[in-house]
Amino acid sequence: MQKDLNEWLAYLAQLHHCEIELGLTRVSKVGTDLDLIHFDATVITVAGTNGKGTTCAFLEEILIQAGYKVGVYSSPHILRYTERLRINHKELSEKDHCQAFTKIEAARGDTSLSYFEYVTLACLQLLKEAKCDYILLEVGLGGRLDATNMVESDISVVTTVAIDHTDWLGDDREKIGFEKAGVFRANKPVICGELNPPQSLRNYAQQIAADIIYANKDFCFESQENSWSWVGKKSIADLSKTLMPMQNASTALAVIEALNLNISDALIRSSLKNAKLAGRLQKIQTEERPDIYLDVAHNPQSALYLANQLQQLKLAKGPNCKVFAIIGMLKDKDITGTFEQINEQVNECNLISLAGDRGASSQVLLQYYQASKNRQASVHCFENVESAYKSVLNKAGSSDIIVIFGSFFTVSDFLTFSQG
Repeated sequence: MQKDLNEWLAYLAQLHHCEIELGLTRVSKVGTDLDLIHFDATVITVAGTNGKGTTCAFLEEILIQAGYKVGVYSSPHILRYTERLRINHKELSEKDHCQAFTKIEAARGDTSLSYFEYVTLACLQLLKEAKCDYILLEVGLGGRLDATNMVESDISVVTTVAIDHTDWLGDDREKIGFEKAGVFRANKPVICGELNPPQSLRNYAQQIAADIIYANKDFCFESQENSWSWVGKKSIADLSKTLMPMQNASTALAVIEALNLNISDALIRSSLKNAKLAGRLQKIQTEERPDIYLDVAHNPQSALYLANQLQQLKLAKGPNCKVFAIIGMLKDKDITGTFEQINEQVNECNLISLAGDRGASSQVLLQYYQASKNRQASVHCFENVESAYKSVLNKAGSSDIIVIFGSFFTVSDFLTFSQG
């Protein structure tokens, strides 16, 4: 009997003995059998603690506007499984994904695959069939042992290195930097967008003779009042500011320069201005009075960026602006550290419970909030994002901001109820 997409996803979720099992032995065996290691396309693998998705979005927009066929594999999805793969901005059909699953199932034999490994193989199969000019692979977790790393890439990127996923990657930046550096390839370009790269990352690049290009050494950006400029081997001025991080746009431009493509400054300006990605300071168009933003920030580094952006948004709204935060997080994250980065910008903190084994309850979040520094907001607890949002709407005025963040699941839960 043929499975529909939901049946396939339920099957994949119970197929392997654990949710996450890093390592390339099993997935590479199936990938080799299906010829999914080498591609007749330029493959760019993007690793990093934060900024992978936005860096890919900037690259994707530039390359598509330049006339190339571009495939992007990313994770996790927010609303639809099919978000994980797009070809020239378009998601493939559920039928396409089911057909790819059928091919992986036939090829794997008795090899057990985790959910992510199975999904990666299926999306690579679809990318192979699409015959793209460029393929952007967003690393799922770490780099060295992530399923995407079985593919031989032409350019590797590390966006940032920060503390996250400590159960799998280690508890300091040197260990995590080594795992990220695992995506580097000998004698091939590496773009390092991290401003303070760990020595372990530098050492590995030198050890394998990677052609590494460093932010703030080989390329940088300079912010002006209403625009910004990029400087690499050449310079590009009068770039529009966006809500997505300029450092990630700068890293994307370093990749474009390494590709030696003849792309005009005008096209780059247009592309960076038009690039967007769901859940990254995404402004929601509603009939409600306050401005509403969604963000998947879920660790201290991404929360610091969100705090800086909120500060600028508050200034633009005026002195009476209040920020109402709705926050849901996973319990394996640095919750206190995340609060400490955002606290000074928030006037009211509304904590929600996330479902599932990894989801933290609002009461657990409250304990972490009370242990955090710089807290100055009034705080309330809710069972879900819908009840918190309805409560906040009764208080927030036209000069205020509502920001909903803390996890992909938090953003997904909001969009599910608000669009339903």
